Amino acid sequence: MKKNKNKKETYVSMIEFEKKFFPKSFEKRMKERITDARAIGINSAKESLDKIREHLAES
Repeated sequence: MKKNKNKKETYVSMIEFEKKFFPKSFEKRMKERITDARAIGINSAKESLDKIREHLAES
C-alpha cells in the first residue's frame, strides 16, 4: 500500500499565507506606519477580528 507523500498545507490566517508566498510584500506592509487616527482604529479593529478568528479556529 502506497502512502500519499503530497501533504496539503493548511493556513489558518491570511497572514500565514502571505508570509509563505509573498514575503517581500508582507514585510513591506508590516513596516508601514499609519498616522491617520481613523485608519489606526480601522486597522486595530481588523487585527482584533483576525485574532478572534484564529482563536476560534483553534477551538
